[in-house]
Amino acid sequence: MSLIKHSTIILKYTAFAVLFSIALSGCSILPKKKSTVDPRTTNLVVWSFENEDVWKPIIKDFEKQNKGYTMVYEKQTFDDSYENRVLNSILATRKPDVWAMPNDWVYRHKDKFYPMPDTMVATTKLSDTYVQSIAQSVLFDNKIYALAPTTDPLIVYYNPNLFNKALDNFTLTTKDKTALSRANSLLSEPPKIWSDIIAASNLITQKSGNNITLSGIALGTTKIYNSQDIIYAMMLQNETKVTSEDYKLATFNLPTNTSTGTNDTPGKRALEFYTSFADPSSPNYSWNDSLGDELQAFADGKVAMIVGYSSLQTQILQRFPGLSFTYKKTYLPQVNADNSKIVDFARFTALGVNSISLMPTQAWNLINIAHSSYSESFASNSRLFSSKKASSYDISFTNRTAGNPEKLTLATAKSLIKGRYPVEFDSITKSMIDSLNAKTSDSQTIIDTAANRATELLRKESW
Repeated sequence: MSLIKHSTIILKYTAFAVLFSIALSGCSILPKKKSTVDPRTTNLVVWSFENEDVWKPIIKDFEKQNKGYTMVYEKQTFDDSYENRVLNSILATRKPDVWAMPNDWVYRHKDKFYPMPDTMVATTKLSDTYVQSIAQSVLFDNKIYALAPTTDPLIVYYNPNLFNKALDNFTLTTKDKTALSRANSLLSEPPKIWSDIIAASNLITQKSGNNITLSGIALGTTKIYNSQDIIYAMMLQNETKVTSEDYKLATFNLPTNTSTGTNDTPGKRALEFYTSFADPSSPNYSWNDSLGDELQAFADGKVAMIVGYSSLQTQILQRFPGLSFTYKKTYLPQVNADNSKIVDFARFTALGVNSISLMPTQAWNLINIAHSSYSESFASNSRLFSSKKASSYDISFTNRTAGNPEKLTLATAKSLIKGRYPVEFDSITKSMIDSLNAKTSDSQTIIDTAANRATELLRKESW
């Protein structure tokens, strides 16, 4: 045997021995076979705003009920770039499968959602299971595009010390027994109708000319938190039709026929009423933006009542941990004491499934788990309230007393659809308030102009 052949044999056996020893050690120099499982089809990604602890039991239940699937929760910050982050991520990666949004975004993005499967719709019983504001925001063309585990009702926060002080001052300066009885009725607890709110505010408000040193209630300008939502609530209480049923036409400026056969423009009345609280020429005048941020003014004892969502309590706790008084909560005032015409207002964060998710059924399974089993835990961690209907409600007007108004409020709370451009719709609403405060024109011209601009938005086809 030649030396060359002998060397070749030795090299072959040596190479074989090396490969064999590598194989025995559990390693391989050969490329591994790639897994055939696409993680996009097994890792369900959720984007929302809650702390991760809220989702941990939901993840556990989901993975137990959906073997082979993993849920990944990614907490988000709701800021000006959130919408673009979501949409860009979906286009690039098909993720998140489930994402959270304000309720008035559901209509805006419904074409990008995978609606609830028909097999689930029958068992969900939307109108029987959830408060009415949910269905108003997520149900279109008989399809459910999203759901919400919690809702956030609009209520009134008040400083009882300022109520008591106003009553004491009035008692010292007035001997008229009828007037004293009336004042006691108005200030013993917050009034339930708007006309009484005005009367109570007038007893509390302290002013010299146009200068206000103590405000009865903070309303009237766009610097008020959620001014647009307060206007919407007032319009709905006035039975204003804000848009047409197909959301193609803004109708909040149009007149309606009353039961007495006369014409009324309820939307205009709502606008005039709201701005009257900041109008020095109005008997309702109680607020001036020179008082600054309304929440700071409330904490400083400069305003007796503010209108805000239930979630405002978290902000109060964070900003003013050493608040010098114990605030109380009560119901949003109504136009009158008619039980059949009580209208409150609510907003919420909805969860929807993106239309190009590779596991839409599992995504909806997750949403159902979050809503059916963990609605209360969502609520308790965010100072919100469960979106599920209570077994029974006593919504009579006499039952609307100060205390914890949220749950009863949700029974009569409505939400509002603003078309595909809700943020811009809100901006138009705020422009009405600013224009009327500045008296740039008469109220009908201002609201007509705003309605025309809103209609252009509602009919806009392009993005």
